[in-house]
Amino acid sequence: MTAKRTGGFRHPMNQVECIVGWMYVFVHVFAMPFILSALNVHVFPALGFQLGSTWLNLLYYAVGFFFLLGFLFHFLKESFADMCGSFMDTVVAVLVGFVAYIFLSGLVNFLLSFFLSDLTNPNTAAVNQITKLNPNRMVVIGVLLAPVVEETLFRGVVFGTLHRKNVLLAYLVSTLFFSFYHLWQDIVLNFSPSMLLYLLQYAPAGIVLGWVYSHSRTVWAPVFLHMIINYVSISVTIG
Repeated sequence: MTAKRTGGFRHPMNQVECIVGWMYVFVHVFAMPFILSALNVHVFPALGFQLGSTWLNLLYYAVGFFFLLGFLFHFLKESFADMCGSFMDTVVAVLVGFVAYIFLSGLVNFLLSFFLSDLTNPNTAAVNQITKLNPNRMVVIGVLLAPVVEETLFRGVVFGTLHRKNVLLAYLVSTLFFSFYHLWQDIVLNFSPSMLLYLLQYAPAGIVLGWVYSHSRTVWAPVFLHMIINYVSISVTIG
C-alpha cells in the first residue's frame, strides 16, 4: 500500500517523504556542520587523520547525497521519469531560467553596489579560495553533489510541499531558507548589516530555481540548472 500523493506536480513527495525530507533539511542546514566539525576535531585525529575544508565539504554533501538516494529515491526516480516524458519542457525551462538568473543576479549586484564596497560575500569568498586550491574536488562537490542535495531539499521538499498550500509562500520561504542556508554561520559569527544585504545575492537563484521546478514539474530541471550555474562559477574562478 502506497502513501497518497497530492499537489500540483505530477509526482510530488508523499507524506512519509515530506516528513523525512523536512527533518533532513534542518539536519543538513544546522546539525551536520557541527557534527562534522566535532568529528574532525575529536574523532578523526584519534583515528590518525584530519580532514581539510575541501574534504569536509565533500563529506558533507556526500552524506546528504546518499541519504536522499536512500530515503527519497522513489521521488527522485519518478521526477526523473517526468523529465524524460517532457524533455523539451525541461530544456526550455533550464535555458530560460539560466538567462533569467544572469539578468536578475546582475541587477541585484548592481543595486547592492550602491551599498556595499565589496560584492563578494564571505561564503563566495571561501568557496572561491577552496576552488582555486582544489578545482577537481570542487567540481565534484559543486557540479555533481551539491545541486542534487540542495535542489531536492530546497525545491523538492520546501518549495514542493508549500506549493500545495500557497504558491507565493513557497517562493518566499524556499528563497529565504536557501539564502539563509549559505550565510547563516557567517551571520551568527560575524553579524553586520552588510551580511543581511549579502542574503539578497542568493534571491535570484532561489526564485529562478523555484520557477524552473514549477514550470517543468520535475526537480531535475533545477538540479541541472544549478549544475550549470555552479560549473560556470567554478570555471570563472579557476580561469
